[in-house]
Parts: sequence; C-alpha cells; structure tokens
Amino acid sequence: MKLILLFRRRWLWLYLPVLLVTGICLLLATTLWFPLPPKSFVIAGSLPSGSYTSFALRYRDLLESRGIRVDTVTTEGASAPLQRLLDAQSDVQAGFAQGLLAKPDMQGIVALAAIERQPVWIFTRSPGITLLSQLKGLRIATSDVGSPSWQVAQQLLAHARLLPSDVSLQIRSSSASAALDLVDGRVDAVVIVASGESDSVRLLTRSAFIHLLGVDRIATLIARDTRLKPFVLPQGAIELRGDIPPRDITMAAAHLHLLVRTSMHPALQRALLDVAHEIHETPSFLQRQGEFPNSREVDFNPSPVAQALDNGNRPWLERLLPYWWAQLTELLIYAVLPILFFSLLILLWIPYFFDWKVNAALQNFYGELKFLEMDIEPTASSRPIEIKKLLQRLDEIEAKVTLLDLPNSYANRWYTLREHIARAREKLLNMRSR
Repeated sequence: MKLILLFRRRWLWLYLPVLLVTGICLLLATTLWFPLPPKSFVIAGSLPSGSYTSFALRYRDLLESRGIRVDTVTTEGASAPLQRLLDAQSDVQAGFAQGLLAKPDMQGIVALAAIERQPVWIFTRSPGITLLSQLKGLRIATSDVGSPSWQVAQQLLAHARLLPSDVSLQIRSSSASAALDLVDGRVDAVVIVASGESDSVRLLTRSAFIHLLGVDRIATLIARDTRLKPFVLPQGAIELRGDIPPRDITMAAAHLHLLVRTSMHPALQRALLDVAHEIHETPSFLQRQGEFPNSREVDFNPSPVAQALDNGNRPWLERLLPYWWAQLTELLIYAVLPILFFSLLILLWIPYFFDWKVNAALQNFYGELKFLEMDIEPTASSRPIEIKKLLQRLDEIEAKVTLLDLPNSYANRWYTLREHIARAREKLLNMRSR
C-alpha cells in the first residue's frame, strides 16, 4: 500500500521538504519580502570645507548613534553630489542638491525634503544701484557654467532685459573666488546662490563697501521658474547691531534638498528624515522654527516614504523601539513568526494525516464487514447455498487486511479488525454446518 510506504519514508518525503520550504521562505523573507536595512551607506558632500560636507558629517555622527554606519565622500562643484546619485555605477546613496538643478526627467532619485533656504545673493560695489537693469555695462562674476549660480545669473539678466552683450559675465571656479574678486575690485557685482552661513556670504555681508541688491518685479521672475521662491530679508536680520541689511530686501531663494536613491530602504529614509529634523529645524535669520525640513515643497520627485511620514504614517514599532530593534522586531512579527507558525502547523498535521488515512482505510473494511454480517442471517435462512459466496467475500476482505502491513502504532486496531473477521468467519461456518 502506498500509504504505508509514504509513512515509512515520511521524514524524507514530508518532514524534510517542509523544513526545506520553511528555510527557503525564511531566506526570501529576509532578502525580498521584509529585508533588513543595510548597516551602512554612502553620502556625498562637497569640498572638504564646503557646507555639504559639513552637513554630511553631522548626518554621519547622528546616524552612527543609531547604529548606522555612514561613509562620506567629497565632490567638487554644487552639482557633483547629484551627478554621483544619478550615476548607476556610483555607490553613493544620499546627497544634497539645490532645487535649481531639478529636471522633470530625472529617474532613480527622490527628494526626502527641502532642508534649507538658499537665497540668490546679488552683491555690488555701488550703493547707487537699486535695480537689476542698472547692472548694464558692469563686470558680473558667478560660478561655473551650469551651476545654480550661473543659471540664476542668466535668468536675472533676462529678467532685467539685459542682453549677454550688455554685461561682462565672468565665470569663477567657486563662489569664494568670485567674492574675493568683488572685494578686491576686479568685478563690479557678484551673483551666487548660497546659504547664509557660507564663507562668501559672511565676507560680503560684513564688508562696509559691499551692498546687497534685491530683485524687483519678483513675482514675474518666480512665475517663469517655480523652483525660485520669493523671500523677504528683514532689516537687521543678518546683524541687528550693525543694521545689516539696512532695509527690507526682496530676494529670490532656492531650496537645498536631501536626495536619496529610490532603491534606498524605507527605514533608512525615515532615519535620514529624523536626523534632518534634528539638524535643520533650528531657526535662523533665513528660516522660522520648524519651517525646514519640508517634505511638501520639493522641486525633485518626492519620496513616497517621506510623504507617508509627513502624513503621520510611521510603522508603530519605530515609535516604541530603537531603530535596529524596531527593524528586527518587524521582521520577526511579520515574517519569521508567521512562517514558523504555519510550518509548525504542517509538521503537527502530518501525524494526524496518517491517522486519518489509516482510520479511513480501516473504516472502509469495517463497512464491508458490516454489510457482509447483515447478509448472513437472510442468506442462511433463504439462500443457504450462497453462504459459500459470503465466505469468499470474507476471504477477500481478510486478504486485503493482511496486506495492509500497518505500522506498529496501529497494530491494536489491525488485530481488532482481524478478530472481527474471525468472528464473522466462525458465524458463517456455524451457519453452513447446520
């Protein structure tokens, strides 16, 4: 009987396959269904002394306190971290980029949040210049071609209805060199996009003979490029005692973004956002308390993880447990324990399966024996000649029962069935001898 062969080889054909499938499911759960976040990742900064690198180091310190190792790499140029993120061969997983670098067709990266405001600073050496159109005929310095500062300089000239031939636009390798040229008088104006804490802005805002110029007709400029936002720098905001600036100045500003690759684990994205709140929500003369980080007003494709978190959808375990304990517990509750539970149910069900099959087989023989016993009296009284046929049927039942060769655990029930068959045989033989 095939059932008996299956029972004798149950470890090879049933138990071991169940254990093997359990192991495969656990492997898939930890690698595909509920993978744990990587223990480390790479974040790109700028030059060693740049603001992006400063941010990257602060992120590294706070993330490492959560058990996440962060490697920082330095890059040259404001757009370099973005290029590293877009490069499929690069190992960089996070970085910073100004919103002016955003393009609709960028794939593979998302913005977790806008983390700070970076105004468009227009500095001149002439206190009499109050309008952008008055820059005509002057030497204007800005950063590398393609950089946010260069892009804004082009937009400002067009906004002031100045042709490229109307000014001498000079390219510098960095905003720092442009600022030094303005201080030394080698250029007449500078256009840079930078944070209020950058060395260039600090130098120029505190130079007595350098003046800050606002943007007239700001609404028109913003309408042409929604990546620029209007911003009013209040009088005395930079330095109250020195009255810097001496009046309210209407400026355009871009947002600096924290970017990650779309493949970054959601838990890592949430950890980065938590750290971003610790670093960037502090107020300054350029932002209010809690204004940044901002996951809603981003110029790049927004991260679904950041949007969910902004709506209050954080995994409940991360509210109760430290970072790594939350990830391990989530894997345990939603993957490991269900798999082990169902595997245990199957393993426990196997003996009941055999018991059910054996009972079904024995019950079938008991049913045949019962019908045979019900035929004994009518046959003996009305058709005695057919008693021999009943004996033949009983022999066939006994032969099948003998071939069962049940396991030892079912021996008692097997012998009990044999005894019932023997009693039926004895009864038939007594009927035939009458």
